[in-house]
Amino acid sequence: MIDIIVQKDVSFKNPIVIEGFPGVGLVGHIAATYLVNELEVPEIGYIRTDMLPQISMVFGGKVLPPVRIYGNEGLIVFVSDLAFPDNKTFYMADSLGSFMKDLGVSMSISLAGIGSNSPSGAVYGVGSNDEMLQTLKDNNVEVLPMGSISGGSGALLLECYRQSIPSLALLAETYGNRPDPRSASDLLDIIGRLIDRKINTESLIKEAEQLEATLAELSKDVEKQSKSEDFSTMYI
Repeated sequence: MIDIIVQKDVSFKNPIVIEGFPGVGLVGHIAATYLVNELEVPEIGYIRTDMLPQISMVFGGKVLPPVRIYGNEGLIVFVSDLAFPDNKTFYMADSLGSFMKDLGVSMSISLAGIGSNSPSGAVYGVGSNDEMLQTLKDNNVEVLPMGSISGGSGALLLECYRQSIPSLALLAETYGNRPDPRSASDLLDIIGRLIDRKINTESLIKEAEQLEATLAELSKDVEKQSKSEDFSTMYI
């Protein structure tokens, strides 16, 4: 069961959809969450489903549904704090695809990460048709020549393809084993161009720098501990 519940009356005008579900490095989720806060896109609804654990998210003491819908006349953002199980993504995508088709969505953009041992800030793009591929090229996004996209993002892209909804995927390089706000900011730079909005990512970059500094210190501590243990065992 999936119910898409819109609580506010919005006069949509061929909106662009942005999807930020949990994935590699959480870059899609981080980018989408930052986007709605930075652009002050109001929460307009949520998704109710028995396909996810019944967990209440809490922010600032307020209960939030784990799958939320933000939007205005020209933009809709889906943000999920929980990942749909692989065997349930079909039903999620089917419902969202029908919802988007009924609203006359002009373009859907899925945000995700792509694992790399040494992320360089690169963002790769995938398009559902030649027009979308040209959009990527016009915005200096390198097209991914071959690969696969799984999870909720992959399912939604496939459903958009089936329903002829113009769609893109933006995949930011990330280590993948930790939340990566820097790669999320790389996504936001491109999203800003695609939706013609200025998105200030300064605070996100600061968050990335703080995280990187913390990880660097932890790495030094682990290295020191390792050397200390090696030294102490030499005489056993």
